[in-house]
Amino acid sequence: MAREVYTQRMTFSRYDDKRCLVYLAEEEIPQYVPKDAPEGTKPVKGYAYTGPEVDGGTLIDAADVSRDTLINGIIRSKYSQTEEDAIKTHQIELLKDKNLPKASEYEAEWLTFCGIREMAKTYVDRWLA
Repeated sequence: MAREVYTQRMTFSRYDDKRCLVYLAEEEIPQYVPKDAPEGTKPVKGYAYTGPEVDGGTLIDAADVSRDTLINGIIRSKYSQTEEDAIKTHQIELLKDKNLPKASEYEAEWLTFCGIREMAKTYVDRWLA
């Protein structure tokens, strides 16, 4: 994973016909001074992004730049459709029987999935605003 810091908040851009380059795992750095800045440069707000690409970005599948497609692309960068289906199936099993041996594990995976889904919606809504 690469981590890069920018002096402006990053969004997304079209990478090719089927993918977008997005910037996730945003971290605000209130007093950032670039490494190559001249001595005496005043700190500015910085934004760090961590992702698999060398610039800290993440490539997602997104044939278009609609809200749903971008959100789905972010979720797919974390979970395959099969993994998501399994998590949802576990929730259905929990509805039937709260005393399953793996109940706490299933609840934890659901909360993690929901957190990623909410994070994706927050990023996309900000980008498209």
